[in-house]
Amino acid sequence: MKASSVRICLTPEKEFYLIGYGNRYESRRQPAKGVHDDIYAICSLIEVDNQQLYIFNADYIEFEEASCNEIKAMLAQKYQLNPDLIFFSATHDHHSVMSYHKHWSTGIFDQQYYDSFVEKVEAGYLQCVKELQESEAYYGSGQCLGYYGSRIYYGEEADNEVILVEFRNAEQKTVAALCNWATHSTVLDPENDLLTADLAGAVRNKLAAGIGVYPAMIVGAAGDCSNRAYRQGTDYEELERCAQGCAQQILKIEVNQKLDLHFESCSTVTYHVQYKINDEREYLNAYREKYSLQLAAAQDAQARKLALDNIAQIDRKLQMQDVDLTLYSTIVKCKDLEIVSSPGELGSELGISIKRQSPAKCCLIFGYTNGYYSYILQPRLYQDSARAIGSKYRKEDVLGYMNVIEANL
Repeated sequence: MKASSVRICLTPEKEFYLIGYGNRYESRRQPAKGVHDDIYAICSLIEVDNQQLYIFNADYIEFEEASCNEIKAMLAQKYQLNPDLIFFSATHDHHSVMSYHKHWSTGIFDQQYYDSFVEKVEAGYLQCVKELQESEAYYGSGQCLGYYGSRIYYGEEADNEVILVEFRNAEQKTVAALCNWATHSTVLDPENDLLTADLAGAVRNKLAAGIGVYPAMIVGAAGDCSNRAYRQGTDYEELERCAQGCAQQILKIEVNQKLDLHFESCSTVTYHVQYKINDEREYLNAYREKYSLQLAAAQDAQARKLALDNIAQIDRKLQMQDVDLTLYSTIVKCKDLEIVSSPGELGSELGISIKRQSPAKCCLIFGYTNGYYSYILQPRLYQDSARAIGSKYRKEDVLGYMNVIEANL
């Protein structure tokens, strides 16, 4: 087995707009005011039995499926890679750039920046190839508590497990690392108008000091998880506090369990979702009325914001055309290590279920990967969360998707 990793800067060199939270905020309707800290991609290459797994983990909010497929095809043709073993993984940074959205109508697209992004994906791969070293894989897991948890049920944990995988060369130096955690990278206020990698980037920087390389921050099943209930502010001082606290706990994880890696299989499973929105309207309008009453009774800015967000979720669902789409998941089996990807924001209970069902010693959940299909949340949230109620998926769709994944673990 061989491994390597490189860090590549993704910060634009000219005027840009921030993405995240929508254009209801002034900070997203005007060009960004500057750069607080650079955004990066951590490119990791893992070669097992001559099969190369390439991970491009970036401080973006998400990836477009069409762009992923185009770049995968290019890399596959030029370098004989298996496109199913290429993963575009986003840290889900809500204070990142909008410029790379080629296929979605954001109103802001920069062809020059997009071309640079594609070049950096390729350059990252080539640099990783040059730096590949014979390696052994180790992992460890622990809990990160007190800084994030359920953002639906305050006081409850979500998926607070953090898994660290380190690839070490003959001198026991770590040459690549994956940090698999499950939380929204959202500490800062939506009105922040500076580019930043937010929580994932700040934690990554602190982990690098202890691990020896910058780890890829792989966000797992974080659809219902954030630090919303734990915040003591929404500024950069609070970001530093949260990042320091998370990093201290993660660095206490003992990464000493050796993984026996041998490539077994890679497969992409699918689940088709199809139904008529009109069949849901009575149900949705009842919830819209409930949230409208909450808005009328709101006593402070936070309560008003949450009520408005809930109404916006329902309104988006009411404005949808009939739903007809195909969810997918790529499952890579390497004996002791299994990777399960999803293009959506999986609910924490779904991620926990996948990890429990996996027969591998170490199972990693790659959420926000190779596309973006919004929130895919556990059924119990459909009575309390507008994110679930207003999502594209009914309870039966979530269960169907999960059954397909777990049947193929």
